[in-house]
Formats: sequence, structure tokens, C-alpha cells
Amino acid sequence: MEDYREKIIKEIEKKLGDGYRIFPKDVTKNNNLSLHGIFIHKKDESIAAVVYPDEYFIFYGAGLMTLEEITDELIQRCHPEEVPQNIADTVQNFGMAKDMVRIRMVNYAANSAELRHIPHRKFLDLAATYYIDTELAVGENAAIVISDKLLEIWDVAEEDLYRTGMENLLGRDGCHTVDLRSIVREVLQEETDREAEALFDMIEAETEINAGMYVATNKTHFHGSACLLNIPFLREFADSRGSDLIIYPASLDELLILPVRGRNRDCMDTEDIRQINMSSVPREKCLSNSIYLYDRAKQEVSIYKEGTPL
Repeated sequence: MEDYREKIIKEIEKKLGDGYRIFPKDVTKNNNLSLHGIFIHKKDESIAAVVYPDEYFIFYGAGLMTLEEITDELIQRCHPEEVPQNIADTVQNFGMAKDMVRIRMVNYAANSAELRHIPHRKFLDLAATYYIDTELAVGENAAIVISDKLLEIWDVAEEDLYRTGMENLLGRDGCHTVDLRSIVREVLQEETDREAEALFDMIEAETEINAGMYVATNKTHFHGSACLLNIPFLREFADSRGSDLIIYPASLDELLILPVRGRNRDCMDTEDIRQINMSSVPREKCLSNSIYLYDRAKQEVSIYKEGTPL
């Protein structure tokens, strides 16, 4: 992997020229996932873009992509020439950055090492942490995790971050739900005709999708699991359905919500969640193996069934 990364760095240097400093640095992502980062620092600017060639390594090894093709993909992802000149100044000033402060939920136990260096507060088996949504790009390149060091520069407390993050969560992030059936039907209709319709009918008949499950996220579909903290949103949705809510941690970006009807609260167990996380969710996107409950009477979220560690 190191030799592969060095080759990618040389290709990036060739394509971008002398105006950039390119250097390797391993980065620990969510859930203690270590990636081989390449930092792309434009000279005379205070911040650097970062790309991760790890996901292309298997294609390179199998001869399916050349180093040049991988490099083009990575450069297209980070768009280093589009980084605003004033973003560093904005990040350094809490007054300027506060409208961009957002809450991200992570698994508490799986991120214990990272949590030692960043402001956070525990919530059930999770932790509410904070990031600056710079809206520079799609995905994690758009987020700057707020560290204890940045908190010192700002001269604010974690309580200030939480209050600001919650204000933005309630007022700006636009938590909403989408009927899972409509999402599946939309995907299937991208295929064709009767076969898609027949497949959808089979899914409805043979799975719990007809139980009325919903996807909950925010308007950017980025760290949308923070909707778990939005009690007014959960209260309104529960009241509209006249029931408690079972909440499944689909990923960092979204939740699955099931209004309780009779015995449907046990349609999935923690082992089902664990298997889905292992087979279908990237490691860095996993939130938890637990299942949560919003109690309509108490107006609070609790762990309904505690899952195994990630």
C-alpha cells in the first residue's frame, strides 16, 4: 500500500504542478478506521484537501484501473483549486463559523480514542460530537471535525457548541422522513416495467416493508442520524402516527423509523442490525448495533435493545 500511495502522489504532483505540496499522512476515521491519506496543499493557503486512494487499490491490483485514471478520480473528488481563500479565517473565528457548526453522532465505544481529543457528550451508547460543515464538497471532505484545540482557539465551552449545534439542528437542518416504500419503488422504476413492479409486489408481500417503515435524515443527507436528538421532530412524527417509534441506526447519515403497531416492534433484532452493518454498511459509516425507542408519553429516546459492540 505504501508503494502504491507513493506512485499516486507522484502522479498528482505531475498533474497539479509546482503550485501544490503533496504529502502522505494516515488518517483515523470514524470507528477507528485507518486510511492512507494524501494531503493536497495549495501553496500560500492555510488548509489542505485530503484524498484516500485505499478504495481504488483493489482495482489497481486487478489491472482494472491505471494510476493515471485513479489520480484523475481523486483530483476530481477534492477540487483543490476551489477551496475558498477565506475558509481558514472563518474556521478560526467562532462568530463567523457558528452557523456552520453541526452535530454528528458516533458510536461511543468504537471511537473512545478519538473522543479523548474532541469535545463531545455521551448519549445512550453514542456520542454527540461536532463538525463545521464547510459545504466545499460532497461527503466527508465537506466537514472539519471540531477538536479540543479549536475549542481553545474559540475560547468557548462544549456547552456552547451543543447549544449552537442544537439550534442549527432544529432550525436549519430540516429533519424529515420518507416512506421506505416510495424509495424502493423509485429505485425499481429506474429499471423497467412489469418486472420491476412484480419485484416490488414480492418485496411488499414477503418483508416488513409493508409495516410502514420510514427513512429519517436531514436535508443534506449528511450525518442525518443527528435527527435522533431532535425531540420536536420525533414528537411530531410519533403524534402523527399515534404511536411510539422503533428507531434503527441505518448509518451515520440516516435512521430507519418504524411506528409501533401491535407486535411489529420486534420485526428486526439486534443480530439483524449487526448483520446488516457487517454486510451492507461501510465500516466508517456504522453507527450502532443497538435498537432505540422513542416513547411518545415520556417524549424521550432510550435503548430498546442493546446490541453487541461494533
